[in-house]
Amino acid sequence: MDYEIDAICVGSVLWDVIGRTDKPISRGDDVGGYIKRIPGGVAFNIAQNLVNLELNPCLLGFLGNDSEGDELFSYCQNEGINADYIYRSDNFRTDNYVAIEDHGGVVAAIADAHSLEAVGYEILKPLKNEHFKGHIKSSQVPLIVDGNLKPALLKHLSSDHYYEKFDVKVVPASPGKASRLAPFLSKEKFTLYLNLVEAQNLCGIQFSDTAIAANELISQGVGKVIITNGQDKVSMASSSSGVVSVKPPRIKVKRLTGAGDAFLAAHIKAEMLNYNPEQCLEFAVEKSAKYISELK
Repeated sequence: MDYEIDAICVGSVLWDVIGRTDKPISRGDDVGGYIKRIPGGVAFNIAQNLVNLELNPCLLGFLGNDSEGDELFSYCQNEGINADYIYRSDNFRTDNYVAIEDHGGVVAAIADAHSLEAVGYEILKPLKNEHFKGHIKSSQVPLIVDGNLKPALLKHLSSDHYYEKFDVKVVPASPGKASRLAPFLSKEKFTLYLNLVEAQNLCGIQFSDTAIAANELISQGVGKVIITNGQDKVSMASSSSGVVSVKPPRIKVKRLTGAGDAFLAAHIKAEMLNYNPEQCLEFAVEKSAKYISELK
């Protein structure tokens, strides 16, 4: 693909296998439901949402030179996602993710992103490639970093001043991987997107709401942070302003996997439109509410 890149998504591109049922599930249960295999991964989901918002994202990640990788690559091209700079290799297979959802949300999930972790720095090389840089729309293009990257690579991104030329936005892949974002705690130039559980795991503190969590992260040196908590209030804080909070609308939830990615993409779009902080949150919660109320 040959067009200007106005957002870069770094991280997981894989297959999601999602099992859904309307019945409550307990450990060991065997229930009826529906199983779907769809393209996924944090970086991919964000890129797809950015395309839906009429942006031109580029994916930096890993795909194996296998049939699953070929299928994902073709899907990206058909969806308008630039996958030309994804690192591919015969040495590792395409990654996968499995989740079980019941009427209350995600019951359990396993992310197999071992190939992404194994290839490491290879996926970042295009960022210093002159041909790639020639396609970047502006010097402050959003660089969205997925916490599925191995800890050493995340630490490299946080400490190498080269990446400060981008508008770096970091999102943990899951609450269990939130601690990987610790190197970004004292980095004022970066933005963190977290849910409340991830914020608690990252800080090692229990928070009663998102506003308190956002204030704590700013006090620890984070430049800007946005914290969600399901259908409870969303809060944003930065080192240059106070906390802004917005309450999401009450809706019937039909799916949850990928909701945070839809929120993040919409928030980035709103920032590009120069909305004020409250308007950015309102736009993002509106788009994410629409996402989780539609079953696909």
